[in-house]
Amino acid sequence: MSDQDTSPVLTYQLEMLRDEFKAVNETIRAGDDITKSIKEWAITVWVASVGGSLVNVEFRQYIVLTAIVPLVFWMVDTWHRVIQRRFIWRGMRIMDFLNDGGLEKSFSEGRIVEFNVLDVGSRRETSPKFREFISWRRVMLFRTLSLLYFSLTFISITLWLLLLGYPLSKSGGG
Repeated sequence: MSDQDTSPVLTYQLEMLRDEFKAVNETIRAGDDITKSIKEWAITVWVASVGGSLVNVEFRQYIVLTAIVPLVFWMVDTWHRVIQRRFIWRGMRIMDFLNDGGLEKSFSEGRIVEFNVLDVGSRRETSPKFREFISWRRVMLFRTLSLLYFSLTFISITLWLLLLGYPLSKSGGG
């Protein structure tokens, strides 16, 4: 089929689909940068709060509160990952459309059929598989998230328990 045989509607829709695919991939990349930054800030704030708790004897009793820091960042990171997964889902749907016969059927019809163009963030998607794909619980338990944030929380609680069992004197000795 030549360009002359392609309907102007289909040509326009395919251009929009190409632009949408570019936007989806750019957003996914930006999401990776955001989650990297969140992790960096989580570690920085957590180290500062643990360090501040250990340096000053009066603050050592509050070291258990440093366990809250990674939990808060875990929530924020999960939220951003859920948003990113909406775009990953959309990229997968575009891939399916292009590879599973939808494109050929659209050429036959002269317009894109059985596929919504410009649903960049999967806003119209409501399927159970999609809901599972972006589920907070599922995303929160990704190893790339849970391992870091759980470890920091665990270290804070362990330090607190150690300080309860082996309190350091005000002079700094054991």
